[in-house]
Amino acid sequence: MSEANGFRAALDALTQQAGETGSAYVVLSGTSESKPVQNFFRTDGLTALPLFMGTSYAGWHDVMPFLAQINTTSAFIDWIEESHSQDWGWGLISRAPFDDVFGHIRSLTKITLADGHEVFFRYWAARFFGQILHSVDEAGRANLMGPIEAIVLPSGETIYHPGGPEAASPVPSFPWFSLPSEVQKRVAALCWDQLVGNTMAVLAKTRPSPLSRYPEPIARRKVERHVRRLCQSNVPTELEPSQLQSIHQALTQETSMGSRR
Repeated sequence: MSEANGFRAALDALTQQAGETGSAYVVLSGTSESKPVQNFFRTDGLTALPLFMGTSYAGWHDVMPFLAQINTTSAFIDWIEESHSQDWGWGLISRAPFDDVFGHIRSLTKITLADGHEVFFRYWAARFFGQILHSVDEAGRANLMGPIEAIVLPSGETIYHPGGPEAASPVPSFPWFSLPSEVQKRVAALCWDQLVGNTMAVLAKTRPSPLSRYPEPIARRKVERHVRRLCQSNVPTELEPSQLQSIHQALTQETSMGSRR
């Protein structure tokens, strides 16, 4: 199912194998501190489209993932190798048209957990997405990959489509994929630290921030306690705006009560 090479070498080998009918793409994370979206436009300059385009989240510019077509001589891959970032996103090969690839990946914006709860799907996070592709059965992997022949993680590990890639026609509305409960349990620990860290990053940007009065270790413990309260036994890949607002209000109240003592 997978092989390990350097990212450029793996992507180049797949590109040559696909020939003129195949194209290479990168999915760029909008939440990585290494800023892959900005660095792509700085180093490559080719067209990249925001993956929330056409959805109700089109205005979420600060966390927007992008899809871009690329070639293996791109200076952006030089940046990947020089930055050593492991959370910039991932690469892929497909023989399908750009619009089909874009539509399929955009359709993963939200998924359904085993209990029926809808959550945002951090498909642009290679560590998380790779773990899910390894954990689901072949039918699930085929559905998640759709028109994608192979996915290349930042490490160079390649995950192949288990059958013949097919573009969904028409592309289904999200959420259409349900994460099996056993897979959810496997990725829960992997997601937890990142979920707490991302929640802290969002709260730190609010003005005034409810975290500003606490040292980082204490702030993290407080955030983790509220995230655990909201998630209970489930660990989603991203909190919804209403959940973030709930944590913000709770922390603000705690800070206010502490100030009056």
